[in-house]
Amino acid sequence: MTAISAEIVTTGTEILLGDIVDTNAAWIAQQLREAGVNLYYKTTVGDNEERLRGVLAQSMARCDVIIVTGGLGPTVDDITRQAIAAATGRPLLLHEGALATLKERFVRFGAQMTGNNEQQAYVPQDSILIENPVGTAPGFIVETERCAVIALPGVPREMKQLMHDSVLPYLRRKAGESGVIRRRILRTFGIGESTIDVLLDELMRAANPTAGLAAHTGQCDVRIAARAETVEEAEAMLDAAEATVRSQIGDYIYSTTPGESYESVLVCRLLPAAERPAVSIAVVESNTRGALGERLAKADPAYNPVLLQQVVDLEQVRALYTAAGQEQLSDSQIMQKAAAAAAQEARQQANATIGLAIIGTSGADEGVYGAQSGESWLALADETRLETSQLRFGGQDDYTIVSIGNDALRQLWQFAA
Repeated sequence: MTAISAEIVTTGTEILLGDIVDTNAAWIAQQLREAGVNLYYKTTVGDNEERLRGVLAQSMARCDVIIVTGGLGPTVDDITRQAIAAATGRPLLLHEGALATLKERFVRFGAQMTGNNEQQAYVPQDSILIENPVGTAPGFIVETERCAVIALPGVPREMKQLMHDSVLPYLRRKAGESGVIRRRILRTFGIGESTIDVLLDELMRAANPTAGLAAHTGQCDVRIAARAETVEEAEAMLDAAEATVRSQIGDYIYSTTPGESYESVLVCRLLPAAERPAVSIAVVESNTRGALGERLAKADPAYNPVLLQQVVDLEQVRALYTAAGQEQLSDSQIMQKAAAAAAQEARQQANATIGLAIIGTSGADEGVYGAQSGESWLALADETRLETSQLRFGGQDDYTIVSIGNDALRQLWQFAA
């Protein structure tokens, strides 16, 4: 098996301007992974021949395969074929077969072929033509001593067809007709990226399998990937790598499904099952403005709002602990008592299994009962237990609300276990 390094070069000024999103590169990257090709770089360049030529020169010096998408049409700003010809030192020549196919297609479409369409039949000398059965512009492959430059249309439907029919088989032959890359995502919650990096140091430095981290607000994904001759071998390598990861941070891994949220897994544990009844949650929130309740309600359609009561009006919350506020207590003690009272009262009013309350500061100048910004209290109550804890955040900005919600969800998971 020959390891192949690749780069994707996407052309289009409209992508640089943000007018459209480059979905082609993500799709191609997935196909390369399945084909066992190592993707090292992705580059986007505008519709400028000189700049594209410079990018290609750089790419040809560092990768075995460059896949270029876009810029093969008939208009003035379609400059990909010219840039590839210049970068590879090949003159552009008219491909008579491609021209005949182009003319036949226009006849079949009942459309008039204008003169500028003919440029789509020009390809660099000694190119391997890639037929395009679903469009007018063919692709082509230019093989040099150092690498292969593959040009594909930018229209997603056409690009995907040419990738499936021609490019992927070509790459597999180039790699010796074997080799796959498989990956797995381990989603963690409640542990920081830097801590994971330290605990998985040896695996993070390994060449095959490899490990990488993708941090999100309040959580971190561990991506492990393995390259092998067969799918079975790659999966076995992933099993071993996953075992290593779980031995270090297994308590924080909640899912291996890409994109699955922590709250969706939590809610599955709250839904009724053969061996247990449903666990309903009554939620009271002040500074988080109902965000946690919304996350729980949206996590699973089966966990409907009937099981969830949100009391988010601050005046209602204050009414629950007016008496506590009259005592000679610190601001933190007031919020702690408020959260405890709110969780118990909400559970009773909603006839819920668990009451959850978050009481915290909403900002430096408008804290609850004068409390300073940067503090929140969580309370969890069921029929026999009451637990309170101070959370690390206060305020009402989006980051803080998500962070408070994450802390609350993690403690709710443990409380409901």
